[in-house]
Amino acid sequence: MKLDNTIRIETFPGVYAPAEDSFLLLSAVKARKGQRVLEMGTGSGIIAIHCARADCVVTAADISLDAIENARVNAAINLLDITLAHSNLFEKVRGKFDVIIFNPPYLSSRDSEGLTIAEKQPLVGGEGGHEVSVRFLKAAPKYLAPKGRIYLLTSSESEEKVLKAARNIYSVRKIAEQRIFFELLAVHELKIDNP
Repeated sequence: MKLDNTIRIETFPGVYAPAEDSFLLLSAVKARKGQRVLEMGTGSGIIAIHCARADCVVTAADISLDAIENARVNAAINLLDITLAHSNLFEKVRGKFDVIIFNPPYLSSRDSEGLTIAEKQPLVGGEGGHEVSVRFLKAAPKYLAPKGRIYLLTSSESEEKVLKAARNIYSVRKIAEQRIFFELLAVHELKIDNP
């Protein structure tokens, strides 16, 4: 998908603002009209809203109530309809999806000293930075439609353990990357090989 500059996005305090990782992921996602799309960890809703603009049937999930409200407001500003789920990963998500998109928190807890709990939530993926992604990868197959795919963003800070877990379940292909200061961000397309 390409960045649509006609889409308006506001970011509430405490909600992850679209940044380089968001735009890299957005540029790598391929979703077609009518496909069922889930954006996990939607934050401000920017990727979900781009998918809705492309006439996909979109669900946006986040563990943060502030993020869900922020995504709801942004969908309304852009006159788009998305389903919202206040959910810890897939806990309250229903159905199967052709495309699942996740820009997970990927910093380690040791890299988050000095941040408030609210600031840590969208950034910290666990003690090693990979734990949230690994839980996502283990749960995702039952929400993936046949021939469905996942777009997952990783950081060189925790990528090795995330990809090790991913390769136990999926075929994995790196489709985009970008160096940002001290880290290398990458987007991987994950599929389950159906017999």
